Amino acid sequence: MKTVLVPLADGCEELEAVAITDILTRAGATLITAGLHTGPIKASRGLTMVPDTTLAQVQDDLFDLIVLPGGLPGAIHLAEDPILHAMLQSQDLHNRTLAAICAAPQALAVAGLLTNRTLTCYPGALDAFDCQWTNTGGAVEVDRNLITGRGPGVAVDFALELVDQLYGPEKRAQVADELAI
Repeated sequence: MKTVLVPLADGCEELEAVAITDILTRAGATLITAGLHTGPIKASRGLTMVPDTTLAQVQDDLFDLIVLPGGLPGAIHLAEDPILHAMLQSQDLHNRTLAAICAAPQALAVAGLLTNRTLTCYPGALDAFDCQWTNTGGAVEVDRNLITGRGPGVAVDFALELVDQLYGPEKRAQVADELAI
């Protein structure tokens, strides 16, 4: 069984967080949501979400995938978290899969993981960051162990690509069929 970590920060994009967690759970992943602090988080549109644990409590665990939902100011909070930086750097060092959607690639930029990478993100989300990357502007982009998505409008396609990368195209097709896509 594949293990997936979804860090949740106040101000995250609900649509992205829910699509990611729902679709990966449907695929059979062991999914852990972790807040940057204890207790519930308030998402960008006011939805209250209750993470399973905190990032500090799982910082030494290994995951097949760490996936970051975007949204503002959620992506900024993720980008400012030193525990998450270390986890992302370790994940990349061990060639394990990283994923981020919308503005969440900001956390990857701050962790120094976007040099010479091809990705997509919410328009303008990385303009203030000094990293050498190629923005395809596409809906979803895969570059080695990095999967990125443009924004909330592609959250389901992004999550299905995560399924594809973890389990293969047959599982992706099965989950997509269950969703009537």
